[in-house]
Amino acid sequence: MVSQTSQYALRAVLYLASTGGGPVVAQDISDTTGVPKGYLHKILRRLGKAGILQAHRGVGGGYELVGKPCDLSVGQILKAIEPAQSSRNGELGGESNPDALRRLLIAARKNLDAIFESTTVQDLLDDDLDTQPAQISA
Repeated sequence: MVSQTSQYALRAVLYLASTGGGPVVAQDISDTTGVPKGYLHKILRRLGKAGILQAHRGVGGGYELVGKPCDLSVGQILKAIEPAQSSRNGELGGESNPDALRRLLIAARKNLDAIFESTTVQDLLDDDLDTQPAQISA
């Protein structure tokens, strides 16, 4: 459902959001989240290219979120890490599945995407999750 890379990205973003702002060095992020440092750098670059965080070089440098946690959705993070995931409805069901099953799987994916888009990083920090499925027709 959510790849290990995406989970690592979510951990890193949640940690950055929990620090209250200001640059955090990759080693601190790695130590706290358990994400291997070498792999973390790759993830942080992707998040930076997506405009989710920015890097500061030099003494006192590190990584910090660009916006507020309440303005950043889980869906934005997932799309930044694995953009192809958001366009996989065509794969769901495949040719071997009946049309009804394919529609069910596509509707399930849309509901999951809707939950990710409507859940912010702040919601995760506050543990204030509304996981009710959206009313999406197949």
